[in-house]
Amino acid sequence: MEQAGAVLLGTAIKVLLWPAYRSTDMEVHRNWLAITYSLPLRAWYVDATSPWTLDYPPFFAYLSWLLAQPAAWIDARIVDVRRGLNYDAWPCVAYMRATVLCTEGVLVYALYLLSRCTMGDETQNALLLSILLHPGLLIVDHIHFQYNGFLFGVLFLSLWAARTHRPLLCAALFASLLQFKHIYVYVAPAYFVYLLRAYMLPSMPTSASAVSAAIDRTIKLGAATLVPFLLSILPFVLDAMRDVSYETNVLYAMYARLFPFHRGLMHAYWAPNVWALYAAADRVLLRLQHKTLASTSRGLVGDTVMGALPNVPPSTCFALALSLALVYVVPLWRKPSYTRLVVCVTLCGMSSFGIGWHVHEKAILLAALPLGLVAHRRYVDWRTFQILSAVSIVSLFPLLYTHQETLIKLIYALIWYVVVHRTVSRRVLRPMPSNVSILLHALETIYLYGLGILAVCTNVAWPLLMHFAPTASRIPFAHMEFLPLLLTSVYCAIGFVHCWLRLSVSYLLDSPAI
Repeated sequence: MEQAGAVLLGTAIKVLLWPAYRSTDMEVHRNWLAITYSLPLRAWYVDATSPWTLDYPPFFAYLSWLLAQPAAWIDARIVDVRRGLNYDAWPCVAYMRATVLCTEGVLVYALYLLSRCTMGDETQNALLLSILLHPGLLIVDHIHFQYNGFLFGVLFLSLWAARTHRPLLCAALFASLLQFKHIYVYVAPAYFVYLLRAYMLPSMPTSASAVSAAIDRTIKLGAATLVPFLLSILPFVLDAMRDVSYETNVLYAMYARLFPFHRGLMHAYWAPNVWALYAAADRVLLRLQHKTLASTSRGLVGDTVMGALPNVPPSTCFALALSLALVYVVPLWRKPSYTRLVVCVTLCGMSSFGIGWHVHEKAILLAALPLGLVAHRRYVDWRTFQILSAVSIVSLFPLLYTHQETLIKLIYALIWYVVVHRTVSRRVLRPMPSNVSILLHALETIYLYGLGILAVCTNVAWPLLMHFAPTASRIPFAHMEFLPLLLTSVYCAIGFVHCWLRLSVSYLLDSPAI
């Protein structure tokens, strides 16, 4: 009953936040509703009436079409490609907010199914509830506006299928997830190796019958993986074939939208990853060399270019991410368990965020949330989840830059962190500390306090100082208007890299304990 009450309270808070700040992402998704409702399939990935073009895979486009049907009944302008541009009447806003809340039901259902596997483990159930009420999801989905809760719901359903020994369902769900949002391809190596070892080749076949059985399982797994792909692509191909005069290559147009390699390594606001530290070092070198960079950002969303250090090409990012993924799947190959799969998915998500190309700051949730599914098992997992959650929350604060949301995000995050910390910390057994672990724990605690100070300074003290100062020129660093963003990116990047390294070492060296 307590958990149901917490879910209802969280839902009420999310509804109360409907009038809050919203980013242009709401207009992006409203435009996708209009595109999918008003245009034929062959034009979905071609239309450029709005700068917010459709750039998610087909299943998400189909979801947009589905959500557009009630919208047309509520207010026809919502789904009008031209008249609906920048439309923000209250019925439109309320409906778009409601779609996020309703689709998040998939996440609620996935966490419910996972909770049924816990056999009453209160610690694990508390962690599952903490994922649903995570401040990162509240900020990104229910204020800023996106559908990450729905996507994580599909991801967690696939992990539930793995936990309950349903490999074909696991494969089909993950393949479907890739057709909703292709960023999850970074964690595909973990699923591939897990399904290969747990289902296709649980042991090396030593007889003709065993080989035949392995081939049969391979065909079934291939079909489970291929069917979602065909269901996503074939409607576009068939629709294009109906109009022989249509000259645009539909599949190429889709590919160009899904993989925009013309963008730069980073956004104007640096995601707190390795490249944030790289870019910060670049700026320090520029200072030391007494050089200035004419422009550090360009484009619709902005991206960062280097001035002193070499620019990093996409191929380098992908090669590094793939190399790390190949390392992480080794323990999973040796012992394909549910816990190892979740940790491997987390580490692949960390590597994609840590060294990926043109990473959005919101992608840190892919690194932070999955670990919550198994954070109760080992102290190192819980401590990593604790720090990584704090880092992810603070790094997402800049998304809400209007003053009206300042107290909301700070108070909600503080309450969530304190409640989760007090609930879980006393239940997760901490191993006998060594001198090194005591020092590490102390440094981590100092870092967490510093993270809190950073959040208050950048979100409260700095804006107040800029607002009430009689003369901005008298304030040190007043001309550096992006200093709070720089400090947030770099400080959070340090914490993220620490969590990444700590979990990697623990997973690779202590994997027999998992």
